[in-house]
Amino acid sequence: MKLSKWRALTLCTVGLFSSYSVFAIEVFPVVKEIHEDTPRDNYITVKSMYRAEDSVDENKSHSQVYEFVTLELYHVPNPGDEKEKRVKELGAENPTLVFSPTKLIIPYGQEKKVRIMPLRPVEREQVYRLRVRPSYPEQELDKGKVRFAVGYDVLLRYLPSGTHTQGISLSCHNNQWTLTATGNVRSELSNLVVDGRPFLQRFNVYPENSRILTVNKRLAFEMDGKLQVYEQCQRKE
Repeated sequence: MKLSKWRALTLCTVGLFSSYSVFAIEVFPVVKEIHEDTPRDNYITVKSMYRAEDSVDENKSHSQVYEFVTLELYHVPNPGDEKEKRVKELGAENPTLVFSPTKLIIPYGQEKKVRIMPLRPVEREQVYRLRVRPSYPEQELDKGKVRFAVGYDVLLRYLPSGTHTQGISLSCHNNQWTLTATGNVRSELSNLVVDGRPFLQRFNVYPENSRILTVNKRLAFEMDGKLQVYEQCQRKE
């Protein structure tokens, strides 16, 4: 099963003799927009997917009817970059978002909601990752086994109230072209062509985090359904 870019693997280890993997939980959606003015809609859902037959020891299935889940929230100050920076939001001096609960115990086949609560409004889009991981107490694990379980890094887009706008400004130094978002939400560029060659299908530029492309003469892309072309760092009308 192919994992999305927002999922990660969690490893619970108590030995090195054998191993098995399970899809212990399902989280949806994996990309969530957060709005201050619609608090009832600001949640994600975590569902227990663990089955008794996933256990190597069928006689112990009675002890695995619950899924233990831990959560952690991170602010991403450089969204869109290849290597994301992540700063813990919970415990910050002046947090923007909080969530509840921070731990879950979910009976098999059932689901629970995790509420995302804005503490203050934002003028521009802010990006967060909510890390959702299965967490197994020692007594819930089979001795001598290595257990792999799938976790999730949910992308949270905290959007400003009112009208959302996209826009791009460009500055160049030799062949390093810097793209800066001028709107209040991420600018979604698609079908990028660099110097006549297809480059990327999608390229997001977020407010307050400029991104750099290596371009010699010509850059073209679509944004808001319109084609934009730059030659020698100048916009062609």
